[in-house]
Amino acid sequence: MSENIPVEESQTTVHDPDYKQSGHVELIIGPMFSGKTTELIRRLKRFRVAQYACLIIKYSGDNRYDNDGVSTHDRQILPAISTNKLTPVAAQALQYDIVGIDEGQFFPDVVAFADELANQGKIVIVAALDGTFQKKAFGDILNLVPVAESVTKLTAVCTLCYKPAAFTRRKTLEDKVEVIGGEDKYLAVCRECFTAPIPQSPDRPALREFNTPMADDKKIERTKAHRKLFARTLSGTLS
Repeated sequence: MSENIPVEESQTTVHDPDYKQSGHVELIIGPMFSGKTTELIRRLKRFRVAQYACLIIKYSGDNRYDNDGVSTHDRQILPAISTNKLTPVAAQALQYDIVGIDEGQFFPDVVAFADELANQGKIVIVAALDGTFQKKAFGDILNLVPVAESVTKLTAVCTLCYKPAAFTRRKTLEDKVEVIGGEDKYLAVCRECFTAPIPQSPDRPALREFNTPMADDKKIERTKAHRKLFARTLSGTLS
């Protein structure tokens, strides 16, 4: 379910112009499919509820899901500005209280940018891959660790064995580091499965729904209708 929120809502601030908040840097890292962008969006929404002015910056080379917004793999979307370098948008970023950066590993100036904004009293939240498909440091992102007040390392679920996955494995033969893609090009894997053969259909057994086995006589009756969260009633209220 996608959630598109108008940009103008994120530009509202109720803060005293003489008030100077304490700036800091929050870093969210992990492999592909670990929920980094989801966590970035969650944190930004919390600040928006508190009426902070939030700006989201996305990498211009990543338009997999949305051209004008930052998007999770399951299509949660928030409006964003696009750029391939952060320094040119520094003046614009200083007009906001909170600055979120998605795919931070692609920005060569991410460390200096985040550090300077934090020194100016801004809260900077960066979501990024920490490692390449070769298990090497991705760009300059790990140099952000020493200047960050908070570092969160997320894990995914291994695509091959369902254990916690800390690494990203490429499925294709491209050897350059920057190859934008999703499930078509990458897997989240654990240490053991990083070099293991990838089972091919139909040899790989089908996945059980929610990975939950059910006895034949206790199968849950399923309806064809999709359950809608926060469905609206005829009166317009949320049920």
